Amino acid sequence: MKFLYALSFSLLLLAVSACSDDESQLTGKWQLTQYEFPDGDVQRVDSVFYNFQKGTFSAICLSNNGAYDTFFGRYSLQSGEISINLLDGYEGKVSEKYLNWENGVRVFSITDLTSKQLLLSYNDTLSVFRKY
Repeated sequence: MKFLYALSFSLLLLAVSACSDDESQLTGKWQLTQYEFPDGDVQRVDSVFYNFQKGTFSAICLSNNGAYDTFFGRYSLQSGEISINLLDGYEGKVSEKYLNWENGVRVFSITDLTSKQLLLSYNDTLSVFRKY
């Protein structure tokens, strides 16, 4: 019986440390470098930056004329996914233009997360980020 308690506790610690590893690797600024679409097309991007910090999210999107738009929200990690919810007032045409989101919510599958690269998948489209 003690063995089962020790094993359960060990597995719980392992799960918690795995989540915190993902969190610590995700924390910081990421530059979107490209979208990879299911048909094989690749769209290069260099003007969108995501920032993750203790459950808060921001995106800075630069336009061609030097102006920028910033979006704020919250995120959560769970089972290989990241759910991002923009705060009220940040969803709409501008976020659709820069973020390609239909509304203020997006749930990505985390395809890869290292200290240098983040790959997020949504509807078979891969968003490729580099640590900034």
